Amino acid sequence: MNKRKYASALVGVVGLSLAMGHLYAAETLKVKAYEVNIKDELKVPYAKATEDLFAKGFTTGFGSAVTFKGYNEKGEPEFYALTDRGPNADAPNYEENGVTYPAKFFPSASFTPSIGILTIKQDGAYVEKAIKIKDKTGKEITGLPLEGGLVGSTGEVALDTDLNKLPFDSEGLDPEGIAVDKEGNFWICDEYGPFLVKLDKNGKMLEKYAPGEGLPEVLKYRIPNRGFEGLSVSPSGKIFVAVQSVLDIEGETSKTANFTRIVEFDPVSKKSKMYAYPVNQEDYKSAKDCKIGDIYAVDDDTLLVIEQGKLKDGTMRNWIYLVDLSSATDITGVTHEGKELEYVKDLSEVKAVKTVKKEKLVDLKEYGWEAEKAEGICLLPDGKTIVVINDNDFGLGIKVTDKTLEDPDIEDYTYHKDQDKFIYEATAKPEIELIENKEAAQIWTIELPKKIK
Repeated sequence: MNKRKYASALVGVVGLSLAMGHLYAAETLKVKAYEVNIKDELKVPYAKATEDLFAKGFTTGFGSAVTFKGYNEKGEPEFYALTDRGPNADAPNYEENGVTYPAKFFPSASFTPSIGILTIKQDGAYVEKAIKIKDKTGKEITGLPLEGGLVGSTGEVALDTDLNKLPFDSEGLDPEGIAVDKEGNFWICDEYGPFLVKLDKNGKMLEKYAPGEGLPEVLKYRIPNRGFEGLSVSPSGKIFVAVQSVLDIEGETSKTANFTRIVEFDPVSKKSKMYAYPVNQEDYKSAKDCKIGDIYAVDDDTLLVIEQGKLKDGTMRNWIYLVDLSSATDITGVTHEGKELEYVKDLSEVKAVKTVKKEKLVDLKEYGWEAEKAEGICLLPDGKTIVVINDNDFGLGIKVTDKTLEDPDIEDYTYHKDQDKFIYEATAKPEIELIENKEAAQIWTIELPKKIK
């Protein structure tokens, strides 16, 4: 089935023969997919748009996170769906005054990360309203990176499509998780800091927590742009956030660490705990290739977790796990032989530490999932219908052609600003184009035969 030619379709009603089979033996899953449609007024203007390319601007990607809002007067389910930092694409490294920086293209640099209101209707899913995120003064933020030296800086610079360096934003966020507390406030998390942020119902920032500033300092070792990727508020009000990938302690553990970290934050006491989420290293070429897409807290002890990434054989994994925290050790401040636990080759050999328990619940690809990234997950009030959304990166891709190279990689180039030339081992003359990536934005509903709990 061509996923771009349907608004909604029954993807599969098939037997569930998974690790949780003892719960659902001989039962069925009902999976529906809906294409997400964005109102033209919510699309992102692009100054260099043509009739053939991004004519109406970039199609805003509200697929970085999703949480249930409620049912409207027609009985249709509504959700809050989150954007990330905005349209961006890989860029060549950028050298200026003898210093080289990693870089990203930001073709619409003034974009403000936003929370869309998404409604699933019979013929598809629609986003027609959005709430822009503002700082504590009420000023709209951007998704531009933070300047070097600040907590949350990734060391990268933002470029426009003419290879000019763009300004930094000290309040810039790359949002990746969303939930709503009992008072109606939004909680979002971010990949830069990683930051944990509380917003009011209008999107204005109320509180912001960072490593060493309300959150465990060890989190500063997140791999750049791999900070918090998932967030959920449990029924009791606790905040759970997950680091996307393993921590890279002192630049030494990204390829070998056994686990990534799930943080439990109490918004009343401001205290936190951390749990180890094990990485199945035998599946991935490198530990850092295992990525959390999002999480959902069924209760204080039970999470739904999207785990994904490129496997050793080059294929992509997009699985949903059921995760039990009840017997897991709080690893806050716990070390082994004077070092962070990420240095331990086999965490199971550390008797004082118990990781969370995880069981495979759904393999999305078995039901026709084609998108690279599943980045949002939540559960409907019936307790058995899981909702998943994908991130299609605003429909933006990058194309590089170079007559001097057979298979050029944009990130292997360095642009020397002072000399106005590219270097790729030797001098190169690439042609760099923004293109449409053709990946449809979708939201799925997955109905299990029984409640999760």
